Amino acid sequence: MKKTLLALAAAAALSFSVSGCSDGNAASLRYNATLDQASKAETSAVLKTLQELVNIETGTNDSVGIPEMGNYLEQRLQALGANVVRYKAEAGVVGDNIVGSFQGSGSKSILLMAHMDTVYARGILATAPFKVDGNKAYGAGIADCKGGIAVILHSLGLLKAQNFSQFKTITVLFNTDEEKGSFGSRDLIQKLSAQHDYVLSYEPSGESESFGTASSGIAYVQAIVHGKASHAGAAPELGVNALTEAADLVLRTQDIQDKSKERGFNWTTMTAGGTVTNVIPDKAVINADVRYGKNEDLELMKSMLDTAATKKRLPDAKIEINLTRGRPAFNATDEGKKVIDKAIAIYSDVGGKSTIDYQRYGAGSDAAYAGLSGKPVVDGMGLPGANYHSNLAEYVLIDPIPRRLYLSAQLISELGQGL
Repeated sequence: MKKTLLALAAAAALSFSVSGCSDGNAASLRYNATLDQASKAETSAVLKTLQELVNIETGTNDSVGIPEMGNYLEQRLQALGANVVRYKAEAGVVGDNIVGSFQGSGSKSILLMAHMDTVYARGILATAPFKVDGNKAYGAGIADCKGGIAVILHSLGLLKAQNFSQFKTITVLFNTDEEKGSFGSRDLIQKLSAQHDYVLSYEPSGESESFGTASSGIAYVQAIVHGKASHAGAAPELGVNALTEAADLVLRTQDIQDKSKERGFNWTTMTAGGTVTNVIPDKAVINADVRYGKNEDLELMKSMLDTAATKKRLPDAKIEINLTRGRPAFNATDEGKKVIDKAIAIYSDVGGKSTIDYQRYGAGSDAAYAGLSGKPVVDGMGLPGANYHSNLAEYVLIDPIPRRLYLSAQLISELGQGL
């Protein structure tokens, strides 16, 4: 690291052996007892960090909490020896994206990512404070994604304690707006991902602790239908009913959705469809949620929508189609799956059980933006937990904390050395 991060063990612990990776090709360092013991001793410190993180309320665009969190994370990274640069969030998003970098003497560069924002509005601490109950630690955003932040900070701390420097560059990105699509940070994510050999995303793993390989792309469609107002009772034939045309557009676009091809297209809201009951409405606005498994399918779906918009029921109606791109689809590459195999093998060395989940999920993460670089991306490196994005009590499991720290630190070590 710029101030060197940590050699994982004594010379004997750094000797090579072939791991039990499922593809049979990935070489792995031998089980690292020193790191394992250090990880087990770190649980209370991680819980303290989790409490500090939860106590800073960071709903996306929170003008108080997001800047406070940025300052906190900058200080934590600097304490680890990082050179920290703040990047103002784009697209009018509140706060700075925090980037910390470490320089070493190895061959490979790794980007570690986690987001500082949550889905919860200010005041959530009154009803969802940090607390520990048995094997669970509770708090708003504790799993998604403050647990991931804690894993990054403490796994780097474990590495620093042993002077590990066998990497080219380790970069940490804490961004401000993942929960709202990362419009203020996606360009930075793509730029940094392209500059590194590997990307590790520290979203929560879920209680199954599996690694996902696919998530859906997301886009948003708004169709604005312009008609002509007229008296609904005396002269409806002189008007152009925007609601009628909008309703017909909904029916004309039912074939865009095709689950067999991982394409989803659903109209979800209709607004501005008239103001009084006796006037033919001259405007209607409808919105659709779009999901896709292949990035190239988005253009196909947009083409189908545009074609449907030209086949008007009312010739004098005018239809304006606006498409906003959200996250792209994420599909792990073959190289990315090999890194997941390595992670699973490392995890098994300390009793962790994990698998690859090939199911595609509608929700996404910043791994999708990173994946556009073509570099190997692993998602789900954070703490196992549940109840995120709900009105239930969000939590992480405490027992797996040492295993997740070991996994993170050892994987960083091996990737940094090009193993």
